[in-house]
Amino acid sequence: MIDAVIIDDEPHCIRYLSHLIHARLGNRVRLVGSFDNIHAGVDGIRAHSPRLVFLDVQLGDHTGFDLLRQVDTMGLAIIFTTAYDRYAVQAFRFSAVDYLLKPVNGDDLEESIGKVAARTGSTGPDARYTLLAQQLYGPPSGRKIALPSPEGWDYVPVADITWCQAEGNYTLFHLTGRKPVLVSQTLKTYDELLDGCGFFRVHHGSLINLSRVVRYLRIGVAVMDDGSSVDVSTRRREAFVKAMNVLKAER
Repeated sequence: MIDAVIIDDEPHCIRYLSHLIHARLGNRVRLVGSFDNIHAGVDGIRAHSPRLVFLDVQLGDHTGFDLLRQVDTMGLAIIFTTAYDRYAVQAFRFSAVDYLLKPVNGDDLEESIGKVAARTGSTGPDARYTLLAQQLYGPPSGRKIALPSPEGWDYVPVADITWCQAEGNYTLFHLTGRKPVLVSQTLKTYDELLDGCGFFRVHHGSLINLSRVVRYLRIGVAVMDDGSSVDVSTRRREAFVKAMNVLKAER
């Protein structure tokens, strides 16, 4: 039996999910508490020590990430319940056990619980840091991203990312003033995460920071301010030039 809590600031969502859990998972999941704000949620997790948390992304003026920073999440499975759009869902998808779009579907709920059960006893990384590793921090002008390193996590200003290079299922980050960092997530993941931050996918294997481009060669090469040259695929050249012109006009 998996002990679980629900944290959601909408009472009707708590009632609906509670009913669904009892109806579809009564012999697998035991609901030990439900909370409607971040402070009660933190206290509830500490008091009940659940194995699983159904966590709303937006909790009033706070987020589920704010809550996760305040609790010990070692061994804690997180399933987001969210009404967020596709971009937000994709940003969270690979870091939580699963996500459920509201209104929650019963079949999806059962599938998610199967994933939790499969992870029981896993020696994988602390869920808190896995989640926070993919979040962008701060206002757009000073935004940072957390990248895993052998020692822990490096909090890197997005502006310091010159370009990202696909290395199979890994991504190599080329950064200002330091050695490249290899991260065990696909380039597609970071393309989605950095959407809206001034990055452009110039090639299936390359994602560049438009603000770091100093020159474009008609043969299809973007020259970055660190001296590196990045190929721009033929089918993306027109869109790349338009994106650069928009950036130039905004400046």
